[in-house]
Amino acid sequence: MPSKILIKRLQAVVGLSDEDRTKLANMPHTVKEFTDGEYIVREGDRASRCAIVMSGFVFRQKVVGTRAQILSIDLAGDMPDLHTLQLPVMDHNICSAGPSTVGFVPHTYLNDILSSSPGLVHALWRETLVDAAIYREWIAGLARDARSRVGHLICELAARLEVVGLLENASFYLPFTQQNIADACGLSVVHINRTIQELRQLRLIEWERRTLTLLRRKELEELADFAPEYLHLRDEKL
Repeated sequence: MPSKILIKRLQAVVGLSDEDRTKLANMPHTVKEFTDGEYIVREGDRASRCAIVMSGFVFRQKVVGTRAQILSIDLAGDMPDLHTLQLPVMDHNICSAGPSTVGFVPHTYLNDILSSSPGLVHALWRETLVDAAIYREWIAGLARDARSRVGHLICELAARLEVVGLLENASFYLPFTQQNIADACGLSVVHINRTIQELRQLRLIEWERRTLTLLRRKELEELADFAPEYLHLRDEKL
C-alpha cells in the first residue's frame, strides 16, 4: 500500500497522530509499475490524483531544447506532484528512473482529509516547503565544481534514503545512468564519467552493478560541502 511508506516517512520527520495515520492508511488508491524512462505524468496533463513513490526513483524533468533537464529526484515516500492539489496543470514531466512502483490517490480524498486534519495540512505543507529548499540548494550547487556537484548529489540521496530505511551499510540501489547524473548536475556525460572515476580513485565511492557505496562518507561530505540542514530531515519543533 502506498500509505505504508508515506506514513513511515512523515512519522520520521514530523510525527503523526493515530487518527491521521488511520486516514492515510485508508486512502483509496491504484498502483502501477513503471519501466525505466516511462512517463508517469506529462507536461500539460491536468492531474486529478497525486502520486506516491512506493519503490525506486522518479525524476521531475523538463525538456529544454534537445536535453531533458532533471529538476529533482524523488524516492520512496515522496509525493512528486503534491502541488497539483492547487496547480493541477503540469508544467513539467515526471518519469521513472529505472523500474519504479507508484501509487495514485485521488485529489478528492486528499482534499477531504486535509479539510479535517490540521496535522496533515502541516505535514504536507511542510513537504512542499522542503521541496522548495531542495530546489534552492540545487540552483546554488551550479556554482560548485564538478566533483562537488556529483558528490553533493550522492550525499543528498544517501541522507534521504537513510530516513526511510533504504541505506544499508552505507550502500544503496542506484539505477541511474551517467546521462541521468549529467542531466541532474548540468554537466556533460564526458565530464560526469571523468568525475566519477576521480571519486573512485580517491576511494570515496564504489559504484558497481547498480549499487553505490559511500566508502568514506564524512570525507565525501566535506569534499562536496554537503550540510544536510536544507533537507529538514527532522521537525525542529519536536
